[in-house]
Amino acid sequence: MMRSVKDFTALQRAGRSRAHPLLILRWRRNELERTRFGFATGGKVGNAVIRNRIRRRLRAALRATDRRPAGGWDILVIARPASATAGYAELKNALDRLLERMSKDEGGKTKT
Repeated sequence: MMRSVKDFTALQRAGRSRAHPLLILRWRRNELERTRFGFATGGKVGNAVIRNRIRRRLRAALRATDRRPAGGWDILVIARPASATAGYAELKNALDRLLERMSKDEGGKTKT
């Protein structure tokens, strides 16, 4: 899990991205053997209860997906305001689509 401001800043500065109406996915190579994920839910998404619910759903969707990339990436999942009214299935579908697009952009390197 990414937690440091330095990691988030580097990702914002040098990462690639793809967007969906519910989420934005940003990624960049790291120099580790594992992939680290971070979640961002800004104040425009809703109050603390809503932001925490979205993060819980996104973590669950990430655990359930079979489209996780192979090691060596920093990935930031940014919730857009529309995600506040989306259910788990919609968020999982959006995350799956974005991870698939990331995989295609980077040459199909995912774990299955």
